[in-house]
Amino acid sequence: MGHRHPSKLKNPEVSHARARWLLRAELAGCDACRAEGDEDALSDLASGGVFDSLITGFVLSRVQQWHSPSRPSQYPATVYRIAPIDERDFWRPPTQHCMRVCTVTGAGGDGVDTLPALRELRLMSARDRSLVLDDVIDGLAETEG
Repeated sequence: MGHRHPSKLKNPEVSHARARWLLRAELAGCDACRAEGDEDALSDLASGGVFDSLITGFVLSRVQQWHSPSRPSQYPATVYRIAPIDERDFWRPPTQHCMRVCTVTGAGGDGVDTLPALRELRLMSARDRSLVLDDVIDGLAETEG
């Protein structure tokens, strides 16, 4: 596209340049760029790719929000297990499935093993993949807002 979407993103875990571009397009409400970025994400299911970067950023930002001293989590743990019930209920079924196999790692929940989720995404229909992408982008946009 011939234009830019200026924005300082708060989520440094979304490290892939194209993933960051897609998130800025979402925040700017640019439908044309969002469609182009969605296409890029849906076709790049490699480790370190666009979708991987989005999932990683989503999980790490959410883990920080979910942290509660009264309900400490022990890692490794699946994202689905540590997410609050109201959050899990908000996710569509394909996203719930991906979050059941995506694992938060590290002593403080500062890492994410997305490989099983990426593997599951490759097995999903294009429609289900796009539902997961929508949930992830919506969650990232919430943390940026």
